[in-house]
Amino acid sequence: MNKTGLKILLALLSTGAYAHHSTLGFYDPDEIIEIEGIVKSVSMRNPHIHFVVEVSNATGETVDWAIETSALSGLRSRGLDREFMSPGDRIRVAGEASRRDQPAMWAKNLLLEDGSEVLMALYTAPYFTAERTGFLEAVYSEAAEREARESADGIFRVWSTVLEDPSRRLMFNGDYPMTEAAEAAQAEFDPQAASLLECWRKGMPYLMVSPLPMEIVRRGDDIAVRFEEDDADRLIHMSGGFVPPETHTFMGHSTGRWEEGALVVETVNIDSPRFDGLGTPQSRELVAVERFSLNDDQDRLEYQLTVTDPITFTRPVEWTRYWIWRPEITVKPWDCETRE
Repeated sequence: MNKTGLKILLALLSTGAYAHHSTLGFYDPDEIIEIEGIVKSVSMRNPHIHFVVEVSNATGETVDWAIETSALSGLRSRGLDREFMSPGDRIRVAGEASRRDQPAMWAKNLLLEDGSEVLMALYTAPYFTAERTGFLEAVYSEAAEREARESADGIFRVWSTVLEDPSRRLMFNGDYPMTEAAEAAQAEFDPQAASLLECWRKGMPYLMVSPLPMEIVRRGDDIAVRFEEDDADRLIHMSGGFVPPETHTFMGHSTGRWEEGALVVETVNIDSPRFDGLGTPQSRELVAVERFSLNDDQDRLEYQLTVTDPITFTRPVEWTRYWIWRPEITVKPWDCETRE
């Protein structure tokens, strides 16, 4: 790759506020620690839940621990009310230790005073309780579920990620055939350059790895994909005569067609600086081709993504994932608030 290509990618990496930051620069997933103490404050908001726990050390002194964890939307997917934890509660927390040697943690598991366990992070296993009967009870809207069953029509419904399935994380995990220029640009990425409590935006195709609910709807003769994350909205032009304009946008310009019952979408003219949360850049030459197809029972949506970007990748790269239909799940407002 020539020096011009490298300069382009380095320039793209300088605009880092657009993508969800990785927690790897802040917390160590190989060092799981526990604390127990009294809740001092709770902020149940997107992009990340944040709470402070007062912990007494061996000498009797108290230390305030700053705890961060996944988005509130992740708890919504589990049917958990935001009122399960309040100041004054005694709790136990297990999670990833701070890399900065601070009283801070990325919470994965929470044990409440009544013995109920809450899986706080999107991808985690039971820690305090051995059986699922020990988990906080999920509550969903029966009216919303009934309405979803009545209105479901092929792919046009809300689709959810199986949070317990680790295979979804195989998308955009950094194992790519990258050009030398892209590898050099990625090496410039600083995962600690931004706060985890900042709101973020994901462009295409990074948005498609979101673990939060999305809804596919008709919008006139076209199709829209609505995401809970960032309240993002994609428009897929289904008219055969649509010609994408030359302008580049964060979501790009998508055109779709039906092919043997599957929805095939091609997206071009994307202006999004990051391909993933690991600092991998992408160029304006990226082209994404997607295929959405239903299973026979119409309760699972298969997804195939092929990305071509000659500036970043040495060859086209393909990923697959799936969503399932959970009629009790709806797409709710992201309601993000950047905090200091």
